[in-house]
Amino acid sequence: PLALGEYDEPFPDIAVVRGTPRDYLHTHPTTALLVVEIAEASLRTDRETKGSLYARAQVPEYWIVNLKERVVEVYREPEADAKAVYGASYRWREVLGVGAQVSLVSVPNVVIAVEQLIP
Repeated sequence: PLALGEYDEPFPDIAVVRGTPRDYLHTHPTTALLVVEIAEASLRTDRETKGSLYARAQVPEYWIVNLKERVVEVYREPEADAKAVYGASYRWREVLGVGAQVSLVSVPNVVIAVEQLIP
């Protein structure tokens, strides 16, 4: 899990964090460079609740692998948002379909084809 607050420890499907496994022997990471959620039935929760939680924690990049629509939703630029569940949301959103590629802001030389993320 990510330790994002006293009562908030979500279990993202994938979290790319700095450091080595040894850095987290006794504590959970408190942030990530990227969080990925694989969504089908959980799509609304992943968009609204988890997205707001990750934005509040200033996770710079959040992806939802949307299995229903066979797309990857890319969220960036977390900001305060009083209307969001946790008081924050992502300013930037892009939806990428099969045939598109995505890269991490923090590691731009790594490029991933969307079809590699969708079964």
